[in-house]
Amino acid sequence: MQAIGYARFRRDILAGSTPLGEEGRIRLITSPQASGPLAFGIFRPYIVLPADFGLRYDAQEQDMAIAHERAHHERGDLAANMVALLLLALHWCNPVAWIAYRAYRADQETACDARVLSLYGQDQAHAYGRAILKAAGGRQFAGACHLTRITTLKGRLKMLSSHETSLKRISWGMAAVAMVVATGLALTASGSRAAQQMAAITDKVDQADFAKLTNLVSQPVSAREALPQAAPVPAAAPMPAAAPAPVAHADRVPPAAPVPPVPAADIVPPVPPVPPVPPVTVRSEPGRVIVTHANGRVETHRIPTEAEIARMVPVVDVREGCEGDKVTSHREFVDANGRRNIRVRICERAIEAQARKAERIAMLNARDAERMSRNAERAGRNAARAGLTAARAQIAASRMPESDRAEALRDIDQELADLDRNPD
Repeated sequence: MQAIGYARFRRDILAGSTPLGEEGRIRLITSPQASGPLAFGIFRPYIVLPADFGLRYDAQEQDMAIAHERAHHERGDLAANMVALLLLALHWCNPVAWIAYRAYRADQETACDARVLSLYGQDQAHAYGRAILKAAGGRQFAGACHLTRITTLKGRLKMLSSHETSLKRISWGMAAVAMVVATGLALTASGSRAAQQMAAITDKVDQADFAKLTNLVSQPVSAREALPQAAPVPAAAPMPAAAPAPVAHADRVPPAAPVPPVPAADIVPPVPPVPPVPPVTVRSEPGRVIVTHANGRVETHRIPTEAEIARMVPVVDVREGCEGDKVTSHREFVDANGRRNIRVRICERAIEAQARKAERIAMLNARDAERMSRNAERAGRNAARAGLTAARAQIAASRMPESDRAEALRDIDQELADLDRNPD
C-alpha cells in the first residue's frame, strides 16, 4: 500500500510541475499540488515548492526553507524513512513502533532545523519560524519530508523560541529512539490492545492547541527571552503494561486535558520620555559672538572688520597692454594697505602679429601643395605617354591581322594626341 501510495503521490506532484533548476543531483520544481516545501525521491531527488512560493515567503524564508529540504537529501533521510516505514508495516500492531517512528521523524526534523540555524545564525530563528508556520497544513505523505509536519510543529517552534538545539543532543536522542524501537519491537503487543492505545495517542495529538503558536515566532529571539517562563507541565505518567484483552472489555483511554495558554505579556517596556536638552545660548557683542552650550562650555568667535574683509578680496585689474612680445602677462603684488592685487595685460599687437604669421605659413603650405600636385600630374602624364609609346611599338611589330593592327594603332595615336593637347 505504501508503494502504491508513493507512486500515486509522485505522479500527482510531477503532473503540471515547472522546473526551476538543479543543485547537483537535486532538481528544484514548483507544483500546484504542493501546499508547502517538501523533499522526496531517493535515486532522483526532488525539492518541490508550492506555486505561490515567491509570494507567500520572503527572500530569507525561501532560502531557509530550501536549505531545510536540501539537508534531508544530504543526510539520506528519504532512504532512512523508507526503511522505517517497512519496519512499521511489519510491526503495525505494536504501539511502541508507532511512538518510536514519530519520535524518529521529530528528531529528523529537529536535526535539519539545527543545520539551517547553524548556517544562518540563531538570531534568524524568528524568520525560520515564520517559514515553518506558513508551510503548516495541507495533505502530507509519509514517504516525503515536508517542511512542517503538524505532529511536530509545536515542539519545533518551542525549540526555536527557547534555545539552539545541539547536534550532539539530537544524535543521542536518535540513538535512544533506536534503543526504544529495538526493545519495543521485541515486546510486540496484541493487535486489539495496540489499536486501542494508538487511538488514545492519536486523540491526544489531535486535541493539541496550535492556535497560539504564532506568538513563539512573531518576534526575534532577544525579545522572546524577556517573556516570563511558564511553569513546566508535569509529564503524563507512563501507561502500565496490561495483559492482552478482548476488544469488548477494553476501556478507552481518556484524552489528556489541554495545557492552558500562557497569558500574554508586554514584550517591550515603554521607553521613558527623554528630558529636553537646554538650548544653546548665542550672544552678540561688538566684534565677536559668544556661544554658551548646555554643558557650560563657552566659545568665542571673532567677527572680521570691514578692512580685514576688504584685504581678503583681491583687486583684479585686466587691461590692454603689451609687455615685451608676450600675448598676455600676469603679475601679483600686495599694496601698502595689505590688499592683494592681480594685474593682467593682454597685448593685441602680439595677437595680430601671431595671426599674420599663421596666415603666411598657411599660404606657403598651400603653394607647396599646389606645386606638388602639378608635379605629380606631370609625372603621371609622362608615364602614360611612355606606356602608350611602348605599346604602339609592340603592336606595330606584332603579327596580328592588318585591320586589327591598324585600328589599335589608330586608338593609341588618338590617346597620344589628347595628351599633347592638354599640357601643364
